[in-house]
Amino acid sequence: MKNLKKIFLEKKIGSMLTILSSLSFFLMCMILPLVGPAGSSVAHSSKNNIIFLNVLLITLILSLSAYLSKNIQSKKFGFPKPRLSLFLMIFSIFFLIIFFFGGFSI
Repeated sequence: MKNLKKIFLEKKIGSMLTILSSLSFFLMCMILPLVGPAGSSVAHSSKNNIIFLNVLLITLILSLSAYLSKNIQSKKFGFPKPRLSLFLMIFSIFFLIIFFFGGFSI
């Protein structure tokens, strides 16, 4: 656990994780129609759901890691609070809840 905290203290790691989570969120928004009304009415809709869920989980993991890294850095070095990472993490959790309740395929 100490090694992970040491890695998260690196300024470049926090920025890299934030950029990767932002790009992953952008990709997730681009493939959102796969689980929408048009994508859920095709024969391969289960594969669409699996792909979307994988991208959603990757986005959630990246945004959580970015938030933790930036939060550790803000406490240690007095950096600003990680609002973007928190925003991406909250929206990823929100999308996950909507996905599990079938809200995208209405």
